[in-house]
Amino acid sequence: MTPLAAANSNRLDHLDVLRGLAVLGLLFARFPTKGGSPIALEHPDILGWSLGEQAVWLANSVMVDDAMRGLFALLFGVSLWMMTGPRDGRPLVPSWSSYLVRTAGLFAFGLGFHVVLLAEASDILHVYALAGIVALVVSRLDARLLVLGGIGGFALLAAHDAMGDISTTPVTEAMIAHAASEQAAGYLDHVRQSVANFTAWSLSTGIVWKCLEAGSYMLLGLGLYRMGAFSAWSSARLKAMLVAGYTVGIAVCGGIAVILAAGGFAEMVKAHFLTTLGKPFIVLGHTAAIMLMMRAKAPRRVLMATLAPAGRMALTLYLAGSAMMLFAFTGAGFELGPFDRYGIAGMAVLGSLALIATARIWLSLFRRGPFEWALRRWTQTGQGLLGRVRPARALSSA
Repeated sequence: MTPLAAANSNRLDHLDVLRGLAVLGLLFARFPTKGGSPIALEHPDILGWSLGEQAVWLANSVMVDDAMRGLFALLFGVSLWMMTGPRDGRPLVPSWSSYLVRTAGLFAFGLGFHVVLLAEASDILHVYALAGIVALVVSRLDARLLVLGGIGGFALLAAHDAMGDISTTPVTEAMIAHAASEQAAGYLDHVRQSVANFTAWSLSTGIVWKCLEAGSYMLLGLGLYRMGAFSAWSSARLKAMLVAGYTVGIAVCGGIAVILAAGGFAEMVKAHFLTTLGKPFIVLGHTAAIMLMMRAKAPRRVLMATLAPAGRMALTLYLAGSAMMLFAFTGAGFELGPFDRYGIAGMAVLGSLALIATARIWLSLFRRGPFEWALRRWTQTGQGLLGRVRPARALSSA
């Protein structure tokens, strides 16, 4: 293998491992509201508040919540450039049309499989699809401008959050009972509620801000990739990124989490503008940490055996995680729980191990995950149709 081929292989390995971290991390981010209570989004203390449970919540709140979604979006920006960036023998129009067809497939998968079949209204695939189109349009700007655009997007998001009302409603027995009854509902009830919630949210301004968040991470990923962060940066530079990311991110996100917890969660931690500003630093810290670990033999071997297979099947496992939550924790399936915070963390660990084992077994038999294969076929078919339309139009206008 040539040095260039080896470098490309290592770069792709980094991306697989980072995607694996993101898809498994989403279990730890999403399980508390599914395996515990939806009220835990505003009042985490209802799932148990011993000293150990506080530590579990704080670690999850700072290092996982919203950070895993942000890491996915960052990597989406990287993939965008890998698919559409200038390269010898790759014309602009076919590469852009292929990307747009693939993006339409993600939108369709998110709507059809996630929102409807898996009854999960809080889908990220359609948000990434919409934000990804805008990111494509500006993708060939100077890399530094893309990074500045991402930073500007986060500043705008923080300003929006600072002007909003993030006060929480005091917990009552009636609220707890209502949340429990919704969890206990059957499959069709969950589907109807998911479609209704998705429709209402998509017709509100909420989708605009979610697309801005995703787009800001995509621009950051685009810019950093083009600046060599994922392939050419030295270990010293990555260590600086790790230290800066974790120092600022943990101080800002951890600080506001502790303050709001001490005040009895009168305001929502996730919606605070300081949390919005701090999360990109956590994402950058995670990115640098993984890339540095991949440069050491023993950690690399472990990451390649665990996170890399999950990353290669990220789309499939993302949907599998939603299916796991629906059929394990609600009346659509076994209706396990509600669990306390220790139990939820334990279930997330078991779920992660199950997804890793599934990915390893599947990839020992097939080259791609089932949904990765389906998305690839969608893209090839759509690209083929567009390829037949373009010559016809060119002939008719000749």
